[in-house]
Amino acid sequence: MSARKACTCCCRRLPIEAFPSAGRRGKEPTCAMCTNDARRLRTPLPAIKRDPALIRINNTFNLWHGPVSRTPLRIAA
Repeated sequence: MSARKACTCCCRRLPIEAFPSAGRRGKEPTCAMCTNDARRLRTPLPAIKRDPALIRINNTFNLWHGPVSRTPLRIAA
């Protein structure tokens, strides 16, 4: 049975191999998966490419259905 260590971020018990080496500081207290998640969150998201066909469909839908009001339709009795 291999030695296991608890990650300080996700609290999972993982094998020692799941924790990256940190040079002189020894083993990091967070696992590789948590480290990768933190790196992904720090990077900016890529710009969304505009799709002219989808823009045209959305504009047509909004023109067809007209403005939406938040008040419910009141029927005269």
